[in-house]
Amino acid sequence: MKLNFLSSMPRSGSTLLKCLLNQRPDTYASNTSNLCDMIYAFNLLFKSNVGSRLGETDGLSNKDCVEVLQHKRYANIDSPIIFDKGRGWANPEIIEIMSQFQDDIKIVATVRPMNECLASLVKIVNPDNVYEFLTQNNNATKQFFDSYTDLKHSYEKYPDNILLIEYHDLVNQTQEQLNRISNFIGVEKFTHDLNNIPPSTEIDTIWGIKDLHKVRPQVSKQEYSAREILGEILWEHYSGGEFWNDKPEPSIKENLIDLQLAAGVRGDFKEGWKIAQQLEKETPTCQRAAFNRGWYLLQQGKLLEGHKLLDCGRPQDVFGNRHIGTAQPIWSGEEGTVLLNLEGGLGDQIKSYRWAFDLKERGNRVVISCSPELAPMFAENFPVVEHDAACSVYHDYWLPSMSAVVPFGYEYEDLKGTPYIERTADVVPGRIGVRWSGNPKFEHEQHRFFPADLMFEAVKGYDCVSLQRDKDAELKPEWMTQADVSDWAATRKSISECELVITSCTSVAHLAAAMGVETWIVVPVLSYYLWALPGDVTPYYDSVTLFRQQEYGSWEEPFAKIRGQLQCMHMLKTAA
Repeated sequence: MKLNFLSSMPRSGSTLLKCLLNQRPDTYASNTSNLCDMIYAFNLLFKSNVGSRLGETDGLSNKDCVEVLQHKRYANIDSPIIFDKGRGWANPEIIEIMSQFQDDIKIVATVRPMNECLASLVKIVNPDNVYEFLTQNNNATKQFFDSYTDLKHSYEKYPDNILLIEYHDLVNQTQEQLNRISNFIGVEKFTHDLNNIPPSTEIDTIWGIKDLHKVRPQVSKQEYSAREILGEILWEHYSGGEFWNDKPEPSIKENLIDLQLAAGVRGDFKEGWKIAQQLEKETPTCQRAAFNRGWYLLQQGKLLEGHKLLDCGRPQDVFGNRHIGTAQPIWSGEEGTVLLNLEGGLGDQIKSYRWAFDLKERGNRVVISCSPELAPMFAENFPVVEHDAACSVYHDYWLPSMSAVVPFGYEYEDLKGTPYIERTADVVPGRIGVRWSGNPKFEHEQHRFFPADLMFEAVKGYDCVSLQRDKDAELKPEWMTQADVSDWAATRKSISECELVITSCTSVAHLAAAMGVETWIVVPVLSYYLWALPGDVTPYYDSVTLFRQQEYGSWEEPFAKIRGQLQCMHMLKTAA
């Protein structure tokens, strides 16, 4: 008995090849076998103490057990040529084990581009949502990538022991590929009947997928477009991975959401929007995808439409999960007592405080629920409760602040950028407040973080006070004064004394802007949703100028602009 091995990438034609090999009167090719798994298990056993004792007492070796397994598996097979079919034979560890017991190991392995393999699976399974099936079901793709990786590494290490048969060659040049196999294992060629292929006897119920191993009686080309089955984005995403053609590796870990984020981070908004459209088509129920699409609509100038989709981010906790659980209906334009629930971080709450004034203008009594540290400031104009006590106050309606644009029906041109929080101190001429970092727990803090030294170099030589707190305050250079930011009342007073505030995208930026202080905000390529609209100004705050990062990873340009702008301001003041 000459034992050979048949392996494959999933959906690459190994079952068809098995059926063709079985046409030879001197050959038996098995269904998917567990022989490989059993040999691997016995190898582990003999590495253990149990295996050692077994060898000492009964005189059995690992090789003896492997030979027994092989002969027992094929004891009733008279064919001199045997192919044991199993994906595990392509594992380099298995080949190393088998090389101890068998000379001249011969493994025939079918291969196919990864995207075509996945498309073939999708065609058989026919899932309701292709994207979710491939990206959110780890088992759906894990076998594909594991088999690909194993086969690649094995072929690199044991190229003489493995014959690769490409799927398209098997279908289009069937006899030629079968002749290659004959030469590879050292037997006479055989003319196969390509019009009368025996059916597969694989038991598909084991896999739970009907017709997974169905083989047609005639060799024929695929009758479907694999590209159309996956969709353009998924097709491109899983392209490559043909190590036999020296093509780049396919993406294993990233999904479309990750690719969309990567496109946004590098400023390729055209590609990001393309992915957003594809996600809308392929994952209409994916809330995170809808939320991301909302950002792109904001970037395109569609405020109301974008905010309707941003609401999909609430179940994903992108707003800080400030849902207060009140039983009253959400406000949609009625008059009455409205509980305005300020969501998100402290900066989000300061930004959303403006909606209280809009509600009041529409004839409503307004009660605000917010974080306790902001309550004294907001209480100057409205009754305030902390979030935890929100349901205890009377209200006819309530309004989640991050969704307020929707019931207001606002577009960008409807926003008012005028100040809505009063200063609490007189301006000190020439004073510049500086803040260089925000909340380290923010989801995308790594994208908006910049070296503090860039800020210091840009503002050196001016009357600067630090508005930084927490551990990053220690980075303050000696020539910079530390402002009082011990609480929000103190921070508000310190900001009030500033003629200009230069800051990263933080709560300090929102407070300064809401007070009408001239505020320069340094923003990353993929900006906070308030700054999604292109340009260096924003309809949310009349006093804000945005200094945008132009290239991800590089912050020199926005700070060079800040330095230049400061110099121009100084020259104008001197001239006056």
